[in-house]
Amino acid sequence: MKKSQALSVAIAGILALDCLTAARGFSECYVKAPLRPVHRTYIRRDVVEPGVYEVARTPSVYGWTSEAVEQPGDVIWHEEPPVYRTVQVRVRRAGGWTWQSGCVRGKEAICRVRVPGAYVTAERRILVKPGRRWAERTPSSIGYVHRRILLRPYKNIAHFQRPYIAWSREHLTVQPEGERWVRAEPDC
Repeated sequence: MKKSQALSVAIAGILALDCLTAARGFSECYVKAPLRPVHRTYIRRDVVEPGVYEVARTPSVYGWTSEAVEQPGDVIWHEEPPVYRTVQVRVRRAGGWTWQSGCVRGKEAICRVRVPGAYVTAERRILVKPGRRWAERTPSSIGYVHRRILLRPYKNIAHFQRPYIAWSREHLTVQPEGERWVRAEPDC
């Protein structure tokens, strides 16, 4: 039994040594390390002078013109009044009946009385010369009117001066903040 005990202790020792070496060979260790730097190229656009619009204006051009204008003639009305004359005319007045107030047996009454026809002299207005009305036209005349006219309107001329832009290229290495875990080699 001693021999078998010694054998089992020897096997147990070999197994323990094998486990320790295996555990040491298969273990991984990590340590903190700074992050890797980042390399970048930046292209920058700088506007040295901005673009400018310049506006120039050419003024309007005016001129004068004379234009013949016919001015119509006027119409003048003349009037001559009619001429009348008064003459004496002998006219027969017809007879007939008329009503007159009177007195019959002391009482007031209205009686119908016959009036005989008679000749009377009357005045009559007669037309000697009729009046008249007529138009007199004055001839038309030609006058000249001076007018100011636009020959050429004003004009805005826009000129754009382009901006002056400078480009610059810059290579930078940026170290970011923070840490990372890196695999470490085990110490023996």
